[in-house]
Amino acid sequence: MTCQQAKEISIVEFLKSHHIHPEFSRGKDHWYLSPLRRENTPSFKVDTKLNLFYDHGSGIGGDIIDLGCQLFKCDVKGLLSKLEAGSFLFQQQYALRRPLHILDSVTQEESISRIKISHVQPLGNNPAITNYIKSRGIASEIARMHCQEVYYQIGDKNYFAVGFKNRSGGYELRSQNFKGSSSPKDISHIENGSRSVSIMEGFMDFLSLLTLRKESSVPSDFLILNSVSFVDRSMDILKSYHNVFLYLDHDNAGRKALEKYESAGLNAVDASGMYQKFKDLNEYLLEQKPIQQDTTQRKDLKKSRGLSL
Repeated sequence: MTCQQAKEISIVEFLKSHHIHPEFSRGKDHWYLSPLRRENTPSFKVDTKLNLFYDHGSGIGGDIIDLGCQLFKCDVKGLLSKLEAGSFLFQQQYALRRPLHILDSVTQEESISRIKISHVQPLGNNPAITNYIKSRGIASEIARMHCQEVYYQIGDKNYFAVGFKNRSGGYELRSQNFKGSSSPKDISHIENGSRSVSIMEGFMDFLSLLTLRKESSVPSDFLILNSVSFVDRSMDILKSYHNVFLYLDHDNAGRKALEKYESAGLNAVDASGMYQKFKDLNEYLLEQKPIQQDTTQRKDLKKSRGLSL
């Protein structure tokens, strides 16, 4: 079996053959309790359209080869042999033609070091990036204030993504097919002169909060971790704030981060109640889109005093 043939195997069917079933599904996304670690809240997502996975708790993602190597603790050659032996268990997805460009058999640190930024420009020039931001429910004017189009290289291949800059000059990079960062990786701190600060794990949650509060600005500074492993790194910054509002994910990693902040002697407030039934702020935002559109339509109707036919 070749790598290309392996990538045509449905990840959902692959997991099913190993008695791993989704906890729930929303459209093309299937959510599981992570098979890579222990957790109580599903944070392992499989996109059935792209046939890609992402484990939000560990930050690991990719295609079936990346997943198989993690599950079986083997290299690519060993995985292909295992898949060949059990090939009749799987259903192939011949429509898949856009694999995620995560590098095989490298650590996250090695992957970050191999990303080379070519150039950066304002949002609005690349329709693919604009459409990706729109697909995440983010208001375009808010994205333009805080993000940029980033063009980068991995080896001899060129890519692009929406980029969010951290305090050390590195970028968090997101696109339809990629989630990663350039070096140096660090937290992002946005200061507005407030005595309060709001903390999010990732910049999509930050943009989601601003989109949700578009009509009334959030009176707060912001600290975006860009990785839950940076909780300790953020502590010195937080000591100067009177109030610390926590908008963390509803998963194992988010709960551990919450416990650290609450036990650090800060005036910490768990602000995640607004999206209690959702994993994070962006998932909550996407569920609110029909409501937002309906509200906008009602406002337009009121202004026009009716619809002209």
